[in-house]
Amino acid sequence: MPAERLLDDNVLLEELRKGTPDAVEMLFDRFHSKIYSLAMSILKNESDAEEAAQDVFLTVVRKADTFKGNSALYSWIYRICVNTCLMRLRGKRRGETVSIEDFMPVFTEEGMHASLIDDWSKEVERKALDKELGQVIRRFTENLSEKYRVVFVLSDVEGLSNEETAEILGLTVPAVKSRLHRARLYLREQLSRYLREGKAE
Repeated sequence: MPAERLLDDNVLLEELRKGTPDAVEMLFDRFHSKIYSLAMSILKNESDAEEAAQDVFLTVVRKADTFKGNSALYSWIYRICVNTCLMRLRGKRRGETVSIEDFMPVFTEEGMHASLIDDWSKEVERKALDKELGQVIRRFTENLSEKYRVVFVLSDVEGLSNEETAEILGLTVPAVKSRLHRARLYLREQLSRYLREGKAE
């Protein structure tokens, strides 16, 4: 993280602790879009995501004094967001998710792929600006169970490092790498099927 951004976050945190009115607005402006996006990726519902985002900001303001500075401010806020969303999920009947095992590569006894792996990279380039394809990818992402989906969103959508993702989720780095790898394999297989057959399951 750039030193300038870190300094800005530290100043913002101090202003929150002082109860400066403008600090809450600054906090909202700086983090709302990312927090709402993360909440949407977990909850898959606009009103739930907005309510969760509001809860996150209330928690941040209320607990600003408890933040020890052992991690970046955004890591702390992301952790609050993930925990808030997962608590909401536990309070509701969970939506249908797919079994990721059905989309893992199958190998022969010789260690070769049992089925051909499509090289869809050129096709993706051709369709990169296709709005429909973007919607399909989001739909596939939403079908992941939350333990895979959250890791994928933090790592590949938010661009956080494996270490940052591990810290936010309370996981080991190897666990993050494993979940991220499996999520990517699932998405690759689903996207291959879509590009081959022209439809999403």
